[in-house]
Amino acid sequence: MITNLKYLQQMTGNDSAMMKEMIELFLHQLAEMRTDIELLVENKNWLELSRLAHKIKSSALVMGIEQMADDMKELELLAKDGKDIEKYPDYIARFNTMTDLTEVELIRAYLDPGK
Repeated sequence: MITNLKYLQQMTGNDSAMMKEMIELFLHQLAEMRTDIELLVENKNWLELSRLAHKIKSSALVMGIEQMADDMKELELLAKDGKDIEKYPDYIARFNTMTDLTEVELIRAYLDPGK
């Protein structure tokens, strides 16, 4: 599994309605972040990329997505100083892959209307 929702469960007091709402918000934000991250790289706006990576890192930690959080922390630090720009596509590719997997996992596990 990509996600570990223990922290989210603690935050919400294991309230399933609140968890569902937070998961839906997270999934919506992921879609926006995915678009934003591509635009920031295209425009070579490294400072904003750093800020977005920080935001993604924080959201990923709430959902227990450790690998995404770790990658975004590294990207945040690199982009803040505009260093190692050639590495950014690798971080973004992993983010996109993890986003796809996370979406499928969370929708199936928590948002599937058949449950």
